[in-house]
Amino acid sequence: MHATKKLIVPFLLPGILIVLVLFIFPAFQTVIVSLQDWYGTFRTTGFVGFKNYLDIATDPLFTQSVLTTFKYFFLSLLLLFPSALFLAVSLTKIKTGRLVIEFLIFAPVVLSVVVASILWKFIYDPNMGLLTPALKAIGLGSIVPIWLGDPSTALVAVTIVTIWHGISTWVILIMSGIDRIPTQFAEAARMEGASGFVVFFRITLPLLWEVLSTLIILWFIQAMQTFPFIYIMTNGGPFGTTEVMGTYMYKVAFVGRMFSYGSAMAIIMALIILVFSLLGSKLIKREVYEF
Repeated sequence: MHATKKLIVPFLLPGILIVLVLFIFPAFQTVIVSLQDWYGTFRTTGFVGFKNYLDIATDPLFTQSVLTTFKYFFLSLLLLFPSALFLAVSLTKIKTGRLVIEFLIFAPVVLSVVVASILWKFIYDPNMGLLTPALKAIGLGSIVPIWLGDPSTALVAVTIVTIWHGISTWVILIMSGIDRIPTQFAEAARMEGASGFVVFFRITLPLLWEVLSTLIILWFIQAMQTFPFIYIMTNGGPFGTTEVMGTYMYKVAFVGRMFSYGSAMAIIMALIILVFSLLGSKLIKREVYEF
């Protein structure tokens, strides 16, 4: 047993070093920088304590970016959750044409975020895009907004793109969860006269909840860190209506060169993700069914 423990250490050491160098040390350095007044040069005004954190507490733009980030999360979850569940359940039932449907769902994920963002930015373009002329052709031209230029539609437009790009991951994982459910449960319920609707909501969905709750937490973490789609498509506009924590922090740190202030934002952002992830996991946690 002692020899086995000695053998484990060489295998764990590379992983531990990677975590220390790429995660622990940068996190510690970020905390140190957030307590200083650093503007990206070797010269610094020194230690300022919690001044950056106190300034953030009274920064209306940061508060608005936090609210916009949560708004993006709930909006994306409202669109993504039922769509992925519907597609996953449908794909387990469809026999004819399933490969074509799966290709259409899974194809977007092979595109990089930059390519997908630029592609949809052209699609949404009111002059050269495909979406506006298509709606005008069917008589909806009078209600077509300037998708990325209208404060009331910009966040929704970006959210649709992020879901289009990433929904395949949800569909695959939900389908895996459905495949794990023994078919005997549904067959027994149908023999008792239960409809497909009842079988889904009383058997499939409860047995699938462990997978769905995990995906919701993962999506929350991803939504809180969202950056590339919004930065490329709207850059936080119009009028700050799509300014999320990630884009605002980037502008403060790398455009405004207020690296200490941006580091303090990064710490607060990490704490928000940690606290709400723990609270969310406790709130949506249910009894796990063994089967």
